[in-house]
Amino acid sequence: MDGIKAVGFDLDGTFMRTRVDYAKLNAADRLVCLEYGIPFDEIDFGDSPKRPRAPIRTWLEEHGRGDEFRVVSDDIDRAFTECECEFVSEATPFPGSAECLPVLKSMGYKVGILTRGSLEYATRALGPLFREFDVVIGRDHSVYDNAKPSPKAMEEFAVELGVGPNEILYVGDNSTDWLSAHSAGASFAGVRTGSGSDELWASIDPSIPVIDCAGDVVELLR
Repeated sequence: MDGIKAVGFDLDGTFMRTRVDYAKLNAADRLVCLEYGIPFDEIDFGDSPKRPRAPIRTWLEEHGRGDEFRVVSDDIDRAFTECECEFVSEATPFPGSAECLPVLKSMGYKVGILTRGSLEYATRALGPLFREFDVVIGRDHSVYDNAKPSPKAMEEFAVELGVGPNEILYVGDNSTDWLSAHSAGASFAGVRTGSGSDELWASIDPSIPVIDCAGDVVELLR
């Protein structure tokens, strides 16, 4: 993989083995909206693999409540982070994850984490490993809808790393990870941990390089 200057990792299911109640997490924005009298189930969120926040803003603006969006959005973010952190004490790096970081650095690569989780969650999940990364970015780095699977997430990640998106090899375990990297022009490697599998990667793009664990990216780059 010529031209790679940085290696980025997804957090959950890729770099770390974590436990998150995704059913609860995926329902959190609906519950917050209903508390504010927003008819969540009547809003068209499109076909994005992850529900965007902009349609909520649009509904509020159309009903003369646009000034409430920031408060609603902040409450959704707090609810998300609360769900993410419920079992954060159980987070552990997959075998080889922590060990690969000094090796990658010795090879001249920058290393970072790009996650849809909040920065608070990432910080707590990584624990002492947090300081081993050049950059750690969560969904709250900028506008919510810029988070993965948007290519803007990878573009913002590249800016913080001081490289171009095409100089990043991003490692992930699901289609959201691949989509953000691919759409931004970054290279991608899929893992067999988390939700990753040979079947998943073959269904997306048979040319995706597949590794057992995140730490195996070292061998991929040698």
